Amino acid sequence: MKKAITVFLAIALLALSLCSCGKSVEYGKCVKVADRLYEVTYNDYDYDYLLSDGYGNSEFIGYGCSAIKHGDFLGRNFDFIAGDSAEIVVKTTPKKDRYASIGICGGLLWFSRKFMDNGLDEDAKKLIPLLILDGINEKGLAIETNCVNTADVGGLTVHTNNGKKQVAQLGIVRYLLDKAATADEAIDLLKKIDIVNIRNVMGLKTYKYEIHFLITDRNNTYVVELNNTKPENEKLIILKDEKIMTNFYLHLSDVENGIYPDNSIGVERYRKLYDNKDTVNSLESMKKLMQSVRYTNSNKTTGEYDPGADFSNKYTCYSDHPIFGENPINYANCKLHLEEIIQSMKEDEVEIAKVLRDPDMKNPNSLWCTSHSAVYDLKNKTMSVAVYEKFDKYYNYSF
Repeated sequence: MKKAITVFLAIALLALSLCSCGKSVEYGKCVKVADRLYEVTYNDYDYDYLLSDGYGNSEFIGYGCSAIKHGDFLGRNFDFIAGDSAEIVVKTTPKKDRYASIGICGGLLWFSRKFMDNGLDEDAKKLIPLLILDGINEKGLAIETNCVNTADVGGLTVHTNNGKKQVAQLGIVRYLLDKAATADEAIDLLKKIDIVNIRNVMGLKTYKYEIHFLITDRNNTYVVELNNTKPENEKLIILKDEKIMTNFYLHLSDVENGIYPDNSIGVERYRKLYDNKDTVNSLESMKKLMQSVRYTNSNKTTGEYDPGADFSNKYTCYSDHPIFGENPINYANCKLHLEEIIQSMKEDEVEIAKVLRDPDMKNPNSLWCTSHSAVYDLKNKTMSVAVYEKFDKYYNYSF
């Protein structure tokens, strides 16, 4: 009898173990790769989770970001608040109706190192694969997202195609990497779905931002933006052959003549990428270019980001320095506030240096940095990523 009970308990424990492992495999197991860098592999997830009440409990500020596609390379910086949040490389396995992909979930402030090291809760496990901000799939399709101020397009676009299959705006990168083999296929898919932004993007309440997308493969590149002032079901704006994207609406801009929307951010970064794009002929040269537009470089008060260098037109903008408050400065017309901005930048430059040296990333002033820089080789289908401006160490991923 005692032996029978022992055997029964052993079988029960094994069954429980198998159930637990099954859940772990389904949602992925998180592995720490380096300080503030984690990996997780997923076999399954639920696209509709972002449309439910399972997300939206955290508040965010809009984020910066820079991207450029040149030749077979895509460079992408994700700029956000310098702090203890983790950057998470998300790998997915292929299925009958899904391509394998590698992407990055970043800037989620509640995903601190302590939180990650203690183990993901069920909500986090469900969210992480859906909230990738850039990535590449096994076919060589790569996508990235940047933030834009919706004041320039009449506010947030809640729906792009009423009555069609709904996909949350923050889940678009995941959806397209799973379903599309080429940039053209990705564009066709976007036309057939309803991109939904039920809440203010990323839980924003004070500053209303949404995202635009750079979608590329070896042959074609598109920037996709939303415009709430357009008629119903015509709010999706598709720009072919635009290969540089920072934080302003390209479809409202004339970059050759220096004309940008009033709430443009990242004009300097755009210009630097444009002026130096022809230096890119390898993975290493793309890394170097993206390092040159790292966010903390924008806080320099001398040199390439000198805020007093050029006011040739009213849209000259030194908006890489975020000045928030109850009455935020209009970034595209900040000449009137130049003295205030320069003084604030000098103070922040000192503080940012302290934050980046601090192993605990203590940041009482909401200072910004490039929390991850990812460079994609579209020919060889690889991703290289550096975190928190530690450009001396890239971590490499491939299929």
